[in-house]
Amino acid sequence: MFIEYTFSMDDGKVLNYKINFERPRADILDREDYPTWTELDFHQCANCPLRPEDYSHCPVAIDAKEIILGFREILSCSVADVRVLTPEREYFKRCDAQTGLRALIGFVMATSACPILSRMRGMAHYHLPFASIEEIVFRATTSYLLTQYFVHQDGREADLELTGLKRHYEELQTVNYDFLQRIRAASEADSTLDVLSTLFSISSFLSGNLEQHLKKLKPLFAESPKVDV
Repeated sequence: MFIEYTFSMDDGKVLNYKINFERPRADILDREDYPTWTELDFHQCANCPLRPEDYSHCPVAIDAKEIILGFREILSCSVADVRVLTPEREYFKRCDAQTGLRALIGFVMATSACPILSRMRGMAHYHLPFASIEEIVFRATTSYLLTQYFVHQDGREADLELTGLKRHYEELQTVNYDFLQRIRAASEADSTLDVLSTLFSISSFLSGNLEQHLKKLKPLFAESPKVDV
């Protein structure tokens, strides 16, 4: 499975990225083949469980390298026609570069070998570009509850209070913030920095306001009142 993003900038520049869902890679890579900022111990995330002696490079940095380098001279306010091709359908949106890049980076991060981010692989398999906050809340919550269903099927205790989901978004805050420090060394313009800043804001927002957003969704899924006959 793969998705393909094509950014057609108004100045005529075209950026194309085809991302495979599965990206197997050796744990130890030749340091001469990759920029220093991709190495695991370069601004390593505070909550990263990987050890530099076992993994030479950050999985997310390696996966996002070409994208970050491609956008380093493009400002986030630049307008682009963004076309996204998935195995099932095609999406199109004319928007600022940051909006399209955020969708692409989000998919890359969720399908990376990062032990924290890879918990979102199930949701990423059904990738939805340009998702709104409400759509993110719906997708994240339903994906987590489906996971808990399988946990229950395995005879373990399911988390219906979404405690683990809230904790996961708190972990994402740390990852996004620390990864932002990493790519500062690779970016010459503001687009990739703005994207990570936005992702950090979303994870922070959801970790503290998830219940509030779920209340807004509740009327859509409340049972219809029984009618006496």
